[in-house]
Amino acid sequence: MGLEVKGLMHVGYRIGAQADQVPAIVNFYKSVFDLDVDPNRPTIPTIPGAWVQLPHSTVKPQFHLMVADGVSPAARSARQDPTRTHIALVVKDLVEAKKHLEAVGVDYWVYSGLVGMNSDQVFFEDPTGNLFELQQTG
Repeated sequence: MGLEVKGLMHVGYRIGAQADQVPAIVNFYKSVFDLDVDPNRPTIPTIPGAWVQLPHSTVKPQFHLMVADGVSPAARSARQDPTRTHIALVVKDLVEAKKHLEAVGVDYWVYSGLVGMNSDQVFFEDPTGNLFELQQTG
């Protein structure tokens, strides 16, 4: 059996290196897609930005707009950089998801506490280098 994915959480995009550009970029997403700003985004000192989400959806997938240029201050390496463009999925059980990735031979890395005190994010790449993130919520 594969990963038990409950839904799409977010897609993360880099939006350049200047934090002062965030309001203009957020305005673009608001005006073009009618997205709302998530007021609950934590302050992430190493990754300024914004989270915007669909206002009329019962599921709240988001676009995470991250200020970064080159390797971000949050990165452990160029490869292990949470600001790389990625798709984040919600899984039922993060421990089981890690066991599954290990069983199928997929290398992963974990960021703990980046977006909240008790947050765990599991990152891995597909064979062509596309980045995925897994989180467990609720």
